[in-house]
Amino acid sequence: MDNPVTERGSFPLMADVRDFFWKDKVFLVAFILAVISVIFGRFETKFFDYKVIFTVFGLMLVIGGFKSTGLLRYMGQSLVKRSQTTRQLVRFTTMLTFFMAIFFTNDLTILTVLPLYLTITKDVTDRRSVYIGAALILPAVHLGSSLFPFGNPHNLYAYSFFHMNNLEFFKGTGLLFIAGFIVLNLAVQFFISNEPFTINTQVDAFDKVEATLYTLLMALMAASVFGWISYMYAAAITAVVVLFHKPKLFAEVDYHLLLTFVCFFLIVGNIVSIKPITELISAAFVGPHTSFLGTVLVSQVISNISSTVLISPFTTHGMSVLLGADIGGIGTVVASMATLISYKIIMVAARSEAKGFAKYFAYINTIFFIIFTIIGLGIVSIL
Repeated sequence: MDNPVTERGSFPLMADVRDFFWKDKVFLVAFILAVISVIFGRFETKFFDYKVIFTVFGLMLVIGGFKSTGLLRYMGQSLVKRSQTTRQLVRFTTMLTFFMAIFFTNDLTILTVLPLYLTITKDVTDRRSVYIGAALILPAVHLGSSLFPFGNPHNLYAYSFFHMNNLEFFKGTGLLFIAGFIVLNLAVQFFISNEPFTINTQVDAFDKVEATLYTLLMALMAASVFGWISYMYAAAITAVVVLFHKPKLFAEVDYHLLLTFVCFFLIVGNIVSIKPITELISAAFVGPHTSFLGTVLVSQVISNISSTVLISPFTTHGMSVLLGADIGGIGTVVASMATLISYKIIMVAARSEAKGFAKYFAYINTIFFIIFTIIGLGIVSIL
């Protein structure tokens, strides 16, 4: 008889715990480092930025709700149905991504727009334009989500950590947003052909009542970000409404991201208490330009969210870190979660053309990374 303890199903709880840790490598590394930092340092609740944790949690519930309404897909289908040429299609898709990311975050926007784009461009003969159009979605989502504090997690963290006032925040992100709009449109104009074609796309209906509900909850969470209402009240109200209306949304929350924040807070909290290390790291980020470039480059290795949390305590140049993280998401595969998601979507929805898409993703990301690093340095200099 087989020994039951050797079978996979004998310890389901242990298997679930192992899978939970192994599923997200960034979280796994952060957890290990957090444990080490606590062993050699200390555990204190004051290390945690509760506003970031609770606000991100509330926003995740709301974003999950929007996904279930079908509103975002309706917006995409309605817009692309008007396209009569490849250039129009790519422009509409890029601008849809750019403006949708302002409110619906990087990840949900990518998950909504990119699969739709891949579906409706299967019969387009100019595959080069199709590849470039798909690649432009990635910088569009990063540049669009940079405008508001709640557009992405690292914006929210920097906004909270550096106690930015709204004027200071929008002076920097507004300039980046305008530059993004201009460069994206120029890229479409110069690199996408104007070949005519017809799209046979059905526009699906969406749930208007639920869309209204989640719009109100989004407004509530946005108000808490700007300090117009307590973030605790906003998150609690959102959680209670979701619990009674659609409790399954709690299972769709990215708990790995929330726990990664917790781990980074512990790591950084213990690092900053070690004076020699603090002085050494702070010396590397002493100016606005070095803080910006440091965040951009570190993002290429450990993601823009991680770089924001790790660098913030060692510099006073909050806008440099913020812009560095927004631009740093454009680049390598690990520079942001949105980039990883886009590659996974390509591998599932267009595996036979994965090489073509990957080639132009690399080209476009490299070009935009260089251009916006230069633009970012210019904005930092102006501010």
